[in-house]
Amino acid sequence: MPKLLIVLLFFGLSSCLQTQSVEQITGKTMGTSYTIKTQGKADQGLIDQRLKQINQIFSSWDQHSELSKVNQHPVGQPVRLSAELSKVLSESVQISIQTQGFFDPALGSLIDVWGFGVTKVAQKPGRNKVARALENALITKATLKADQLTKQANIKLNLSAIVKGYAVDEIARLLDQQGVERFMIEIGGEVKVKGQWTIGIETPTGQAPIAIDLMNESIATSGNYRQYFVWEGERYAHILDPHTGLPVNSDLFSVSVIHPSNLLADAYATAMMAMGSVKAQQLAEKLKLKAVLILKSAHDGNHAENIIKLGL
Repeated sequence: MPKLLIVLLFFGLSSCLQTQSVEQITGKTMGTSYTIKTQGKADQGLIDQRLKQINQIFSSWDQHSELSKVNQHPVGQPVRLSAELSKVLSESVQISIQTQGFFDPALGSLIDVWGFGVTKVAQKPGRNKVARALENALITKATLKADQLTKQANIKLNLSAIVKGYAVDEIARLLDQQGVERFMIEIGGEVKVKGQWTIGIETPTGQAPIAIDLMNESIATSGNYRQYFVWEGERYAHILDPHTGLPVNSDLFSVSVIHPSNLLADAYATAMMAMGSVKAQQLAEKLKLKAVLILKSAHDGNHAENIIKLGL
């Protein structure tokens, strides 16, 4: 489920910062790229090692990852999870409850049917095939107690809508341990900063990016204006509604969530994109989230009509 964000970094927010050198490192991870800007030396070897560890746990693409082995585990037999997988899955379950199921970590079967993940499809499925896949989806068909997961149906976990956020948080923790005083981390469009930075949120119609000032915060964006497809004559995003198993035809172009935790920002942005603008605003108010919603035009769905800033 794609997260789309143009990151514009306006450095030199004070005369003091302008005199300090900026280091940049880049690399590949989780099928995407990362960029890290720092004031202070960062150890790229340790960063790449940590990202590799995270990928070995959470990858849906690696059949030898812990997540893949859990997905292969028989129904009805408890499986013990590592501390990291247990932590992220527990967070995912709580977010699923908070968002009334619009975020769900067990949509692997549906993601495969639609060809949004590892499995590619020559043509999009019919509704009957979607309904069958939905029978083996949803985290409510599993029980998580402490570090043990028991599946009541042959569900497939897919944490792609939260794991990049988790990785960003973990790299931030690593940089803190290395004593880096100020940094910006970006993995696949998910961003976390230490210190003050200005980030630009991409707009869908070529207008100037929306400038957002961050101070020791994260930002994650979910959107549909780059990756979409046409199904049954309608344009859809690569974001699924867990209640129906169908792609979302949202009134939103994108949702950006600002939060101290990138893991939470990542998941909430996905859920809010799936639920549409009305419920998204209600969720933001309930959880006191800072967010930017870009709505489609009521007259022309290909153009942005309104930008709603919540808590900013």
